[in-house]
Amino acid sequence: MEFIEQIKEVMKESRKEMHVDQIAEAIVAKYPHTQQHLDVLSKKISSILSKDIDKYKTKSEFTKPKNSKGAPRRGIYRLKIKKVVPDIVPPPPTVNALYTGKAGEFAVMAELLFFGFNTSYMAVDDGIDLVAAKDNKYFHIRVKTANISESNNQYRFTINQRSYDSKDASSTFYIFVLRSCNGPSYVNNYIILPNSDISRLLESGTITQAAKLSICIERDKNGKYLLNSKKTVNYALNRFDKIR
Repeated sequence: MEFIEQIKEVMKESRKEMHVDQIAEAIVAKYPHTQQHLDVLSKKISSILSKDIDKYKTKSEFTKPKNSKGAPRRGIYRLKIKKVVPDIVPPPPTVNALYTGKAGEFAVMAELLFFGFNTSYMAVDDGIDLVAAKDNKYFHIRVKTANISESNNQYRFTINQRSYDSKDASSTFYIFVLRSCNGPSYVNNYIILPNSDISRLLESGTITQAAKLSICIERDKNGKYLLNSKKTVNYALNRFDKIR
């Protein structure tokens, strides 16, 4: 490794401005085979950094911090930390809602398996999407999936009131799949609500009684997930362990 690369390494680890004497001490500590005396090493570091800045100007990876009067501080250098720009994920293609719905169901099946549930897909769609079994108990899972709306950061779902009434049981759970882009990848989060929670939300008016129950989930600036702008549902975020 070239000497200037050693300088970069110790300054990168420090993540702050350093005097050439500090750089020399850090190099000796990190690379014990260094034979030069600290005074000699400090002068060598100063010469290398000074020449690098003179040669490459603003393109140099090093810079000299200035004092309150705008003059370079004697013997002090700082390594420019390059910002890592995440890869841009191309937007997903526009697909039929049936594809999104099925993708969400399979994603939930995978998560249930991670949590030790034996899952099966319903051959006939009668309102229940999945059956999950664990410890000799069986649970009916209804899955609703939505991509985030770029305009208002919301996820929107609907449940048919008639379908809800027909599957009103303590063993029924609703899992809302929230799909969004996070940095360079797509991620799913899950809001998991037992049927009893849906009932309470209906009774309180958080969800309005109608032929189609409308549910909107959004994340506010404090990281809280709000259902219909009224009820915080962070307690249900990714809580597959609550299915029991």
